Amino acid sequence: MIRRLVAHRDGEPADVLTVAEVPDDPPPGPGEVTLAVDTVGLNFLDVMLCRGTYPVRPDPPVTPGVEVAGRVVAAGPGADHLLGQDVLACPALPHGALGDRVTLEAGLTVPRPAGIGPVEAAALPVTYQTAWFALERAGVRAGDLVLVHAGAGGVGIAATQLAVARRARVICTAGGPEKVARCRENGASLAIDYHATDFVEQVHEATRGTGVDVVLDPVGGDVFTRSLDCLAFEGRIVVIGAAGGPPPPVDPMRLTAANATVIGLSWGSTYPWRRPDAVRDAYERLFELHAAGAVRPPVTRVVPLHEAPAALSDLAAGRTVGKIIVQVGGS
Repeated sequence: MIRRLVAHRDGEPADVLTVAEVPDDPPPGPGEVTLAVDTVGLNFLDVMLCRGTYPVRPDPPVTPGVEVAGRVVAAGPGADHLLGQDVLACPALPHGALGDRVTLEAGLTVPRPAGIGPVEAAALPVTYQTAWFALERAGVRAGDLVLVHAGAGGVGIAATQLAVARRARVICTAGGPEKVARCRENGASLAIDYHATDFVEQVHEATRGTGVDVVLDPVGGDVFTRSLDCLAFEGRIVVIGAAGGPPPPVDPMRLTAANATVIGLSWGSTYPWRRPDAVRDAYERLFELHAAGAVRPPVTRVVPLHEAPAALSDLAAGRTVGKIIVQVGGS
């Protein structure tokens, strides 16, 4: 028997998730590996999975957790060479990593560099890959001005660090003085407290009315719609998520005046399977940037497995800064 965090119905994480003793998985099949889980990074998509609002909507029971660092303890035919390796991985939902072990396709793993510990490692796979591909899709280059919403969250901090590494300039929005300060620490040239002021007005003032080249939006709702007013000529807005609710419909003619572009991005449910080559290339660049000090995983809290439901509820309510990591191995 092993421990696994399981939700048997839809609802808020603290209400539906429990640590259960369940039978261990069967041995991995061809091309699969089983990891002994060390650490798991928490994401808003874990909240959506519990609520039943994630685009991929499996029937309960479900186990969240899509960023994992662990060691390969069993391997199926064709994956034997990975036995004993420390790896990062992104399991396929609904069989997430919040438990003692997780079995997944070997192709969804990447060796963990010696210079990156398991706590930092669990903040990288989804958070930094999402930020990396958002910047890639938007074609961010040196000199661009990038507006990052939720700049004190995991993806927001990752996007800020990676945009600065590309020599772009960054404006962040965040809620409250502590979060605004965190945005500045990560390299934002301007951080806007949306609790205290209107971000559209502040962007117009900061850019003298010209707007920003790129918006990265994990919030959705009215934030997406109002962000359209922040775009410069030929500006691009990348829709990463909808933590604040789905945005209302947009008249395409609203985009024409600025020749603006709306770009959708879903990393975890697409790129590891459709573009594994691009994912591995991104990992190589992220590891290089980590070694150079440009990538600094924003881990602010480490909790044991039984505290993960409460931590996810804090994340859902916007009470967190940076990244929460669940310590499974040894907890």
